[in-house]
Amino acid sequence: MTRSPSKETPTPKRIELKDLLRLRDLQTIEAALLSSSLGFRTPFPPRQINSLYFDSNDFRALEDSLSGASIRKKVRFRWYGRTECSSTPTLEFKCKQGHLSWKILQKTKFFIDFNTTTWDAAFLDDEEKTIVDLSKTLPLSNARPTTLVSYSRRYFESGDGRVRVTLDEDLTFRDQTIYSGPNLLFSRHHPEKLVVEIKVAEKDSTLLHDLYKTLPFIPRRFSKYCESLLGHMPRWI
Repeated sequence: MTRSPSKETPTPKRIELKDLLRLRDLQTIEAALLSSSLGFRTPFPPRQINSLYFDSNDFRALEDSLSGASIRKKVRFRWYGRTECSSTPTLEFKCKQGHLSWKILQKTKFFIDFNTTTWDAAFLDDEEKTIVDLSKTLPLSNARPTTLVSYSRRYFESGDGRVRVTLDEDLTFRDQTIYSGPNLLFSRHHPEKLVVEIKVAEKDSTLLHDLYKTLPFIPRRFSKYCESLLGHMPRWI
């Protein structure tokens, strides 16, 4: 049976700012958010996020991110919960132009079988259990899985819903470049790192001034994808 491709859904463009802190700063950050004049609350419980990234053979997405190219895109499949339970992951194109970021989302109808010995056989149709040809889905020529990034995320949202802050901890990176099939066994953990991310629409950027009054936050460039691959590189040589 031939399936029609899922509809792509773009998210609104917004400003995304990051800071890299230590896990021991977590309570300080949470207290600052809950005491902020913006009235932060936790809209839902923490959850684990898993992102399987793809890149071209010459690592174009990595190069664009490291160089700070004004226009860049990352391609990944994302799902929530246990890493090995990846039914119907969302295909995400994470786009950035200047200081604005957005995503193009596409629902899938397959799952990733992490018990296979080759990546070519790892993507299976959810109903028919037949192998899915990703070349018809991914925009990259000769795209291949490069890394699997997992972490636990806490969510905070201002009372009016215009500012979101996420706190990511327990970062885990699993290299996929040197293995013929999915790798869940060998990983690098960063339990001491805390990634703080602020997300706000460009029209609401003035709200950041109020947030900075209580939140110890210094915007800096940080990419989980780059952090993951740069840590894997010594093993490739």
